[in-house]
Amino acid sequence: MTVIPRILFVHAHPDDETITTGGTIAALVGEGAQVTVLSATRGEAGEVIPADLRGLEGDRAGLARVREAEIAEAMAALGVREHLFLGGSAHSFEDSGMEWGADGHAVAAASMPANALCAAEPSTVAGYIAAVIDEVRPHAVITYAANGGYGHPDHVRVHEATVAAVDTAAWRTGRLLFVDVPAEVAYETFDAQQPGFAETGFSPAQTIPTKPPVSEVVVAQDISSVMGAKRAALSAHRTQVSVSGGFFALSNGIGMKIVDHEYYSIGAGAPISEQRLSSGPAPHVLTDLDIDACESQDPSVAGTAPLRRRRREPKKPGVFAYAHAVVLAVLIGFLGAMQHMNVSVFDLWGAAVILPWGVGLALLLVTCGLWHLKTMYLSSAPMLVAAFVIVIISYVLGQPTWLPGSDIIVTGTLRSAAWLIGPMLIAAILAFIKVRRPEAAR
Repeated sequence: MTVIPRILFVHAHPDDETITTGGTIAALVGEGAQVTVLSATRGEAGEVIPADLRGLEGDRAGLARVREAEIAEAMAALGVREHLFLGGSAHSFEDSGMEWGADGHAVAAASMPANALCAAEPSTVAGYIAAVIDEVRPHAVITYAANGGYGHPDHVRVHEATVAAVDTAAWRTGRLLFVDVPAEVAYETFDAQQPGFAETGFSPAQTIPTKPPVSEVVVAQDISSVMGAKRAALSAHRTQVSVSGGFFALSNGIGMKIVDHEYYSIGAGAPISEQRLSSGPAPHVLTDLDIDACESQDPSVAGTAPLRRRRREPKKPGVFAYAHAVVLAVLIGFLGAMQHMNVSVFDLWGAAVILPWGVGLALLLVTCGLWHLKTMYLSSAPMLVAAFVIVIISYVLGQPTWLPGSDIIVTGTLRSAAWLIGPMLIAAILAFIKVRRPEAAR
């Protein structure tokens, strides 16, 4: 069976699809693949570059109409026949907007409209994306990495919703890819010393807003043969993008090179063989993806990689984890026992006020130690062992006849009672908090 590859690109705003994946889109279309581009919003909060269109800035409905026309022109330049807006006729999501944070990356805006993408329940957004997946039945889905490229909250929301949609859709996608830019490529993109930059009139970047890659970059899609199509598509987004030679700029006027490769990591599904990666990233987003096997939707087909998101189950804690827990508990037990009786006495309008800061500090030490064990081993077992050891040590130190000088815990005081009971109570509370590694969802 020979099947035409179907690829779904999921983006937050018009122009994102061209800036981050335009070359890949054009290359896939040129190879005969069926490409669908899904935009979550119409970019209503975008700034406007051309002076004659500056009146659109702040006119969310008016700018939305213009950007609809712009992306239609961009899709024609890239050869895409199927472009969709998330929600279709049933629901419309709006641009949430953003602000620049102190670190040079995007952060959430101070306010957003009620129907903004980031104001919607993540499950609602994921549900609409899953519906598109079931309609398009893509062999591969491509969207942002978890960092949103430069942190835009809509990009991050689209990443999260797309990952969830791949899980919940009835159609099993063969591969989920994330746009992930290597640090050296980001540096090259913003390098103002490159030939031709001075002639553009664009400003050099003071900082690089692109965040470091989240995962291993395993695909470097060569788009040198379709650079003309990508430039034409960038030019189509005239309210958002200025193009000059081999460079472009957004509304901030900072120049960026149109690089000849687009880079991806794999978030789920069919991996690329280690043998192929031994010489560097693969040259194509569909490398080592068995399209026929994916089309059959039969996970038992030989050589077919898991089509659902591959979840890495945390390993069960080993001997080292429990040894670590015991050593940490012994230290906390002795330090807390010696510390917990400390108080400060203040005179407040003639009345003596006792501040039992010692027991508070001791219990804070317990909380930090137990939480460290919980998050390190993704298990409550080492944490509970540590809490038990702390209580045993405290009990022993409260028996004046067992060891010389071991009566530092006075069991008749509330502070000692809190110290004896507190560690197990804290452990019981922390046991109900679920934690997982950030990469566990990939």
